[in-house]
Amino acid sequence: MNDICQFIPPKEHKSDLSFLHFVYETDLKNHKQPFVRSNYYMHVVFKGKAIFKTEGKSFSLNVGDVFITAPFQSYTLEADNNFSFMYISFNGDGALPLLNEHSVSKSNCVFIGLEHIISFWVESIRRIKPSNANTVTESVFLFTLSFIEGGQAERYDKIKDKFDSILDYINLNFTSSDLSLKKLADLFFYTEKHLSRLFTIRTGKKFTQHVNALRIDYSVRLLNEGKFTLDEIAVKCGYRDKVYFSKVFKKLTGKTPTEYSKEKITR
Repeated sequence: MNDICQFIPPKEHKSDLSFLHFVYETDLKNHKQPFVRSNYYMHVVFKGKAIFKTEGKSFSLNVGDVFITAPFQSYTLEADNNFSFMYISFNGDGALPLLNEHSVSKSNCVFIGLEHIISFWVESIRRIKPSNANTVTESVFLFTLSFIEGGQAERYDKIKDKFDSILDYINLNFTSSDLSLKKLADLFFYTEKHLSRLFTIRTGKKFTQHVNALRIDYSVRLLNEGKFTLDEIAVKCGYRDKVYFSKVFKKLTGKTPTEYSKEKITR
């Protein structure tokens, strides 16, 4: 993806928070440092690594980390050649009170591990046009800010709550044949890679293992009812292929669906 710079037109109505730019930046070396800017900036690291230095402190930045800078705050970025980031610039009387509400300050301005927001930023900047620029940019800004409310401890609680929502969604939709890790990642604004890793950490299983366990447990209940053919059960459990369904069933139960049904009859 090449450099993208979206200029945000002024709002036609008065507001205590204004957005100026939504930018995807790939060429850091052409910028004069240290940075000293007259507006607030919210940045998210898209690729690579960097050292962010400000107010006598140094922070290591990796993909998915967010850092927010204040007007006339001096800072530098020492980055590798692959480093790129996105940012939103903003100002207005409401900016400082809003940041204060979310515990953002010069001493608490770096927030790590927000990889799941990257896809939302990328898709949002791609669909900006003059008629929706302010709405889209404000949505991205507030969405990101919601994950850093109260500092890191509360942010991790929010991620936990969000993952619980993902599990709830799976429990309600595991019989859908189009349920996939990609679909979940898109719905909940994660990258597939990050969601896959998070799934393993939180459940001890891969995504496919978790879904297959739910589906096979349900298929056992349907087999016990004795009302459906194997083809019907496969479809009802979210499998398009009866052969694959039988393979997964045997892997998890030690028997094929046919063997399980025969044993049930002879009991």
